[in-house]
Amino acid sequence: KQWYQRRVAITAGDGLDKYTASIETTMSEGKQVQIAAYEEAIAEEKAAIESLQLAGDIFHIKRELVQIEIEAEYRRRIKTVHTEVKKRLDYQVELENTKKAFIRNHIVAWLEKEVIASISAEQEEANINQCIASLSLLAPSQ
Repeated sequence: KQWYQRRVAITAGDGLDKYTASIETTMSEGKQVQIAAYEEAIAEEKAAIESLQLAGDIFHIKRELVQIEIEAEYRRRIKTVHTEVKKRLDYQVELENTKKAFIRNHIVAWLEKEVIASISAEQEEANINQCIASLSLLAPSQ
């Protein structure tokens, strides 16, 4: 009987050990599958976090590029305004200079006309005689 009990115990023990090992293996495989799934999920979350950080950096870079474009457009417009204002001011200066030249020429012509009109025939003859006398004094005597 003891021998039979030992044999049955060994066989039953082996069977139970195999059954327990298969249960442990099945549970261990399930556990390993879950661990792998969790590790994959963690890796995906880390990738998502990195992606979000990069997206934030990209957003800031794009914002800076837009600011640079706005600044460039502002400077271009300021230059255009400066050029147009300078053209208008140059036009006004030229207009004033033209008016002054016209007035000056008109006054000179008017004065010349009035001076010529104010000289009488006797004054002109006296002036010519005076000039001839001055030239005679300057000429060397022969």
